Amino acid sequence: MASYSTRLIPPPQEEEIHPYRRVWPSIALEMGVLFGVTLVCYTAFRVLGLELPPLIVQALNAVLALLPLLLWVVFSLLRERAVLLPRQRLLTVMIVTGLAANAVGLPLVEGVFQIDRWLPLAPSTTRIVGYVITVGALQELLKYLVVRYTVWPDFFRTRLDGVAYTFASSIGYATLLNIQFVLTTATLPDSAAFFVFNTLALHVAASIIVGYGLAELKFAAPTPLLLLLTLVLASFVNGGLAPIRDGLVNAGFSINGAFPSPLIGFFISLAILTAVALTFAFLFERADRAAREAAGGASPS
Repeated sequence: MASYSTRLIPPPQEEEIHPYRRVWPSIALEMGVLFGVTLVCYTAFRVLGLELPPLIVQALNAVLALLPLLLWVVFSLLRERAVLLPRQRLLTVMIVTGLAANAVGLPLVEGVFQIDRWLPLAPSTTRIVGYVITVGALQELLKYLVVRYTVWPDFFRTRLDGVAYTFASSIGYATLLNIQFVLTTATLPDSAAFFVFNTLALHVAASIIVGYGLAELKFAAPTPLLLLLTLVLASFVNGGLAPIRDGLVNAGFSINGAFPSPLIGFFISLAILTAVALTFAFLFERADRAAREAAGGASPS
């Protein structure tokens, strides 16, 4: 009787197991490690003046270019397989996005838009708008289409699946851009690290926004313009904030005239990512809470 009675006692609340991988801690951990590596590279090569043979520098730059992908595999993809209900096709989303970036994104930017020929010398407003409607819109549209037609809506089970899948798409696109940068630019590892972090930060921030739009389209009945608005906002974050950030760096903005310019862009990218993540984490939580209250208050059919 005693053994039978114990089966009727529900497990303590703290013993409940969350069936899905928690997305926000994974993103914070991966970006935190990349943040630390960037600071180490800056200290070693810019502050201490470390010098290495060219072959080692090239190898280190290649590692830095692939580091976001490696971190994603370790802290997102492998952890996904350890939970009760893993998300499917994350790797597919990442690979297809990288292929789309290589086959469509880069050729359009370099061969059709040719932004390097006219945007860098344009007035500030023209430069910002130009990057939004070319680079920003193109990259966010490609990432959106990959997620939309590979996993949405069938593989969306919770709202945060939108962030998990769009984050995977960011890794795919940013990795392709990182590889192109280290293959075409002769630079020290600290500059490569800054490029990798800045690129990924804006891609992740923009993808969080699109992930919210896709999640609401799946689980709620939003205004038909919501998804379009999230794509426009993501295009601005990815395309428009980059020239603003770079303009502050090139202007040599400083605190007391002593703050190193590359760190300005670095911390601006971090601030953008943090602000977007906190804002949309609140929006996701509010939407989930409203859904729970509606389900709890609904009369049984």
